[in-house]
Amino acid sequence: RQQAYSRMALASAVARMCDGGAEPRHRSSWEHVISSSNLIKSNGWRPLATAASVAAVAGILASAQQDNECNSDAESRNPISISPLTSKTTLMESQPSDDNEDDGTTLMLNWSGTHSVNVQNNHFFEPETIPQVEAIVQKCHKQGQPMRPIGAALSPNAIGFRQSGMIGLAGLDEIVSVDTEAQTVTVQAGARVSQVVDALAEYNLTLPNLASIAEQQMGGFVQVGAHGTGRCIAPVDHYVTQLKLVTPGRGTITLTEEDGELFHLAKVGLGCLGVVVEVTMKCIPAHKLVEHTFVLSYKEAKEQAVELLEKHKHMRYMWIPYTDTVVVVTNDPEDSFDSETDWKKDADATPKFSDDERFQPLRELLLELTKEQKEKEDAWSMDNNDSNAGEKQPITEESLQGMGFGELRDALLAFDPLDVEHVKRCNRAEAEFWKRSQGYQVRPSHELLQFDCGGQQWVLETCFPTGKQEKNNGNDMQFMQDLLEGIERENIPAPAPIEQRWSASSSSIMSPAHDGTLNGLHCWVGIIYYLPTEDESQRRSITNEFTGTYSDLMRSVGGPYGATSHWAKLEQPKSLWKLVDLKLHYQQKFPLSKFNSVRAWLDPKNLMANDLLNQVLGVPP
Repeated sequence: RQQAYSRMALASAVARMCDGGAEPRHRSSWEHVISSSNLIKSNGWRPLATAASVAAVAGILASAQQDNECNSDAESRNPISISPLTSKTTLMESQPSDDNEDDGTTLMLNWSGTHSVNVQNNHFFEPETIPQVEAIVQKCHKQGQPMRPIGAALSPNAIGFRQSGMIGLAGLDEIVSVDTEAQTVTVQAGARVSQVVDALAEYNLTLPNLASIAEQQMGGFVQVGAHGTGRCIAPVDHYVTQLKLVTPGRGTITLTEEDGELFHLAKVGLGCLGVVVEVTMKCIPAHKLVEHTFVLSYKEAKEQAVELLEKHKHMRYMWIPYTDTVVVVTNDPEDSFDSETDWKKDADATPKFSDDERFQPLRELLLELTKEQKEKEDAWSMDNNDSNAGEKQPITEESLQGMGFGELRDALLAFDPLDVEHVKRCNRAEAEFWKRSQGYQVRPSHELLQFDCGGQQWVLETCFPTGKQEKNNGNDMQFMQDLLEGIERENIPAPAPIEQRWSASSSSIMSPAHDGTLNGLHCWVGIIYYLPTEDESQRRSITNEFTGTYSDLMRSVGGPYGATSHWAKLEQPKSLWKLVDLKLHYQQKFPLSKFNSVRAWLDPKNLMANDLLNQVLGVPP
C-alpha cells in the first residue's frame, strides 16, 4: 500500500508539472487524429501520451476523493452489478410497468450468470435495418443519450452492458454476400457465428478460426478479440478485411486495410468507436478435422508442449489441479494424414471404454456424496427430533443416466464448492473420466473447435507472449508451473480445468495478442469457478473467493510475463490500488492515447463506452 501511495503521489506531481492542456478533439481527418498523439505541436499542444498514465492515476484520485468509488461514468454509479445472481435465467427478461411498456425496464443477465443490469425500455434500442441504426445513433448523439452496443450477452464480464442505454443488434442478422473467388463473407453484425458457418457450408467454406461458443454475434465476436487455438492461427479479429460502423461523430464509415492504423484500431474497437453493422471476414475451404484426446502427466505436458504445438494445427491443454493430469486435445485436417501417419493405427483409435464406463467415476462419486450427506442430515435430524428426517429422495443410479458431463460436474461441486478437499475429490473423478475418454473422432471443423464450456461460471483469462512461432521461449510452461504451485501453496479450491490455448499474433492494435509482428506466439490461460446452484449465499461466497484470492494469484503470476486480460473477461478491480496497477499496465501495453483520440473523434460525447471501459481506457479528451 505504501508503494501504491508513492506511485500515486509521484503521478500526481508529474501530472501537475505536465498540465498544459490537450489537443482539441475535433479534426478534419482521422489521420490527423492519430498522428497528433505522437507529435508535440509547435503551438504548445502536448501529446496525449505525454501524461497518459499519470493523468489516468490522477483521475482515479479525483474520483475516489469525490465519492469513494472508481466510476468515471457520471450518469450511472453502478451500471453493472457484480452481485451473485440467484436466478439461472440468462440474456434478457422484459419487466414492463403496468401503465406503459416504454416506462418499464428490461433486466439483462449475461450468459455466465455473473452480471445484471436494468435498462429503461425507452433506452434500449432494437433496430432491424442499418438505416434504423443510423437514425438511432444520430438522435442519441443529438440528445446525448448513451447507446452501448450489445450482442448476445455472452461475455463473462458483460462488456456490452450500460444501464443508461444500449442498442441491441440481434435484428441485424443477414448474410449479405459470399465471395467464393476472394473467399470472404460479409454479414451483418447481429448474425450468429453458427448461422454464418451454416451459410458458408453451402459454398464449401468455413471461418478460419472459431472460439468455444457458437452463439456469439459476429460484431461482438470480432470487437472483443475472440480466439481459438493454434500456433499459427491468429485471433478472429485478424481475419477481418472490412468493417462498416455507424458513428455518432462521423456518420457511417467503411474501413479496410487501405485505412491503415484506423482500421487496425477499429477491428478490436470494443464497441467504443461506433456501432459495427457489417463485418467482412476471410474464409477457408471447409474441411473435416481428426481430433485426438489423450492424457499426460504435468511433466510430460511440459516436455512435449513445443513438439505438440509444432506438429498439430490446433492444440489445447486442460490442466486438472491437484491431480498431475493434463488433458490434451489436438485437431488436424483429415487430409493431412497419409499411410505412414494414419491415425487409425494409433492405440487410441479403438475406444477402450463404453459411455457408461467413462461416466462411472463421476456417477459413483455423486452417489457416494449423496449418501454421506444423507447420513449427516439424518444424524442431525435425530439429534434435533426432526420429524421430516428421511423424506428426501436419494439420487439413484437410474436418475443419473440422463445427466451429461457438465451437469454431473456441477452436481458434484455443489456439495461444497469452496472446500479444498472436496474439490480435490471432484478433480480426481474428472481426471479419471478423461483417462477413460481418450480416443479419436472425425467431424467437420466447426463441430470440434466449438465445445461445451459448462454452466454458469466466473472466468479470468490472460494472454502473454511466449516467444515466436518458430521458437517458443518457454514462458507458457513456466507460467503454468508458477500458477499450479501458487494454487497448492495458497490451498485454493481450484476446479478443473485450467485451460491453456495458443495463438499467433494479431494485426489488431487493441488485441492482447498484438505485438507488432506477424510471427509472434501468444499463450492464453483461463481459470474458472463454477456457480453450480441457485443458493444466493453460496454464489456470493464463490464470487468473493474467485474475484479475490484466485484472481489475485492469477494477476500476480501473470505480472512478470506481461499478461493482459481477454477483453471479454476483464473485471472491474476491487480496490483503488488494483485499478492503479491495471491502468498503468494498460498504458504500457496499448496505445491508449491514439485509441482515445479516435474515440473522441468518432464519439465526441462518449456515448458508446461503459463504466468498465472508461475506467480502464480513460475518458476521451
